[in-house]
Amino acid sequence: MVSQTWTEVHHVNSRVRDALKSKGLLGANEATIQALDKLDLTNAQKRDERFFPPDAVIVFNQKVREAKSGAKGKLAAILKSSVLVEVDGKFVTVSNKVLNHVSVCVPREIRVAENDRLHLKANRKLASGARTTNGELVTVKAVRADGGVALTDGRVLDKGFREFLPGYAVTSYGSQGKTVDYVLFSDSTVKAATNAQQWYVTISRGRRGIRIFTPDKQQLRENVTRPGHRPLALEFATGFASRRRGRLLNRLHGYMLRFGQRAADRFCRFKAARRQHHQPKNKYEQKIS
Repeated sequence: MVSQTWTEVHHVNSRVRDALKSKGLLGANEATIQALDKLDLTNAQKRDERFFPPDAVIVFNQKVREAKSGAKGKLAAILKSSVLVEVDGKFVTVSNKVLNHVSVCVPREIRVAENDRLHLKANRKLASGARTTNGELVTVKAVRADGGVALTDGRVLDKGFREFLPGYAVTSYGSQGKTVDYVLFSDSTVKAATNAQQWYVTISRGRRGIRIFTPDKQQLRENVTRPGHRPLALEFATGFASRRRGRLLNRLHGYMLRFGQRAADRFCRFKAARRQHHQPKNKYEQKIS
């Protein structure tokens, strides 16, 4: 199942899990675990307190100073060239250059039982020496008394690893690299989350078929025609320079009107043609295979 927003995914996951449990396909003994849901923040957003929920947890994906990989902390302060994180009563300074070494997460309570599907959300070396990969879909064998989650493939997610969510439904972004028999695609069209790039990712996941659920087919058609790439800074700069040249040309035309309308038009056409001739031609392309 593929969906577009966390709210939709959470709702579908709950409904699917309840149906499986009512049919006796999940273990009778279940535990409530406080998992960590990673927020998709840029490094610039990690330097803005407004993007940190009150209960935000900062997880270290790699070792930074005294904080080891997997360590968890709270935001203490945002400094000029770094972010200060409180970890076990100590303060760790995370330089702006290595903000990609930490993730901002929010806690979510989920129920876990035997045969549950989980979607792992971090690359990590476990206490047993085994490794996890961001985006993996795994099956639960049992929830241990010490808080560890044993998987059917033999690995154990120790108590320190909590970056996972139910794995019955995932977002289009989280589905990349996965292949299933059938895909159920849900898009509310309330927010323009779907674009051409995400659309291709979604429809290419199913080997045998795909079903699409949307309240507005016309809006979905329009959304899937939008390119998925973000505009480059150079594109913004080029557009700004073009508008500035247009304003200058209008002013010049107004000044030349004192010599007559015909003379002003000819002079401005000449200036515009000359600028276009001397302007370097740069070609930028983005291809989606």
